[in-house]
Amino acid sequence: MSNSFGTLFRVTTWGESHGPALGAVIDGCPAGMPLDPSDLRAQLERDVPDRELGTPRGESNRFEILSGVFEGKTLGTPISIIIRNDDARPLSYEAGRDTLRPGHADFTWLCRFGHTDYRGGSRSSGRECIARLAAGAVARKLIGSVGVGFSGSIVELAGEPVTDVESLSRARARALALGEQGESTGGVIEIRIRGVPAGIGRPVFGKLQADLARAFLSIGGVKGLEAGRGFGAAGMTGSEHNDPFFFDDNGHIYIDGNNCGGILGGVTTGTEIVFRLAVKPTPTVQKPQKTVNVARHEAVTMSYQGRFDRNFTPRVIPIAEAMASCVLADHFLMSGVLHPCRFDQTTTSKTSDGNASC
Repeated sequence: MSNSFGTLFRVTTWGESHGPALGAVIDGCPAGMPLDPSDLRAQLERDVPDRELGTPRGESNRFEILSGVFEGKTLGTPISIIIRNDDARPLSYEAGRDTLRPGHADFTWLCRFGHTDYRGGSRSSGRECIARLAAGAVARKLIGSVGVGFSGSIVELAGEPVTDVESLSRARARALALGEQGESTGGVIEIRIRGVPAGIGRPVFGKLQADLARAFLSIGGVKGLEAGRGFGAAGMTGSEHNDPFFFDDNGHIYIDGNNCGGILGGVTTGTEIVFRLAVKPTPTVQKPQKTVNVARHEAVTMSYQGRFDRNFTPRVIPIAEAMASCVLADHFLMSGVLHPCRFDQTTTSKTSDGNASC
């Protein structure tokens, strides 16, 4: 099982959905970075941004920083964070322990490992992502020191396009109505990352676009990905899709347009990085579904009556931002934008106006 990612900024997550706790170990954060519990709390509180669409599971997300921080600053040693599970209900899964839930990882993980934790999906559960939010909070603080920021939005929900507040309200109402019928729905989110300087990425197999894609697709429920114009580029001509270059009054190169989504050849252009992520419907539904009981070796029909997200899409926004933060922190350390040992020795010459600075 692969539970770690990153090269210099390396993150390991641990814990199960209905175990006593989950957590993250972050290795490679430079020493001397101010880190307060409020930095983590701000991100952990984004876990379920929409309580009506999200899980009714009521976790307080109380956490503790066990190591790597002293007198409010990072030490350069591994930062270990534990988040307690206060509202786990493992016994509620006992009756279905031998029944494979359609759309879940039960079958594939059983094939892979033989012995699995049937309690709510274990590490394939959405609850696993709380550890990613913790690690992302550390990474976000690090890359925020050089001006990187995020904006995330829902662009499709429950099959309805979202372009403004009114269309979001209609789409949300549809998702809630289907939820009342025992159904779940999916959606599409857009992540925009600003303030990343030109020249970040490691061709050809360490392209920033490839590393971000790997991070995004590791999020449970994410089934599709677009960068820049994405699949829309397939219907354009080359001259339509290409973003032209110009010089500004100071002699800096800038790009007019952003069809490329902020990355060319796997390396950043200095413009906004743009990704869209497709989120599948939550597989846990109350509708009757055909499946099998592996212990009795018989076909059964099941319907789930427990706690589940009517729509997981809003929860993916902070998770995607957290994963992108970790990837960017890693690339910034590898490229020299950030000093790998000392936070007070940042070496970046980043521009903040969205222009390239070759």
